Amino acid sequence: MRIDLRCDGVEVSPGLKEYVARRMRFAIGRFRSHIQWARVKVADVNGPRGGTDKRCVVQLRLRNLPDVIFAITELEVRTAVDRAAERVARVLASRLGRQRQGLRLPAAALAGA
Repeated sequence: MRIDLRCDGVEVSPGLKEYVARRMRFAIGRFRSHIQWARVKVADVNGPRGGTDKRCVVQLRLRNLPDVIFAITELEVRTAVDRAAERVARVLASRLGRQRQGLRLPAAALAGA
């Protein structure tokens, strides 16, 4: 699985690239076989009051399911990446759990067969 990192207005250091890749790989972990690729964009955006905020946008291309896309905005880049990684794990568990439940037959259907 490929993880692409794009930065817009944020200094791209090797440490940041490694941090994002490590956090996303850990969050994706057990769901790796269900994901074709991941794209993470880190950007420096202006908040509603003119302050500087960091946004982490995540897009996951899933196999046989719609893409997962969301954005997290925080004051610090690493905090935004951490929260995005936590959300990735929750969303994947929820979405792939629902897919598995849809594939299971109820016990009553199996007993009648």
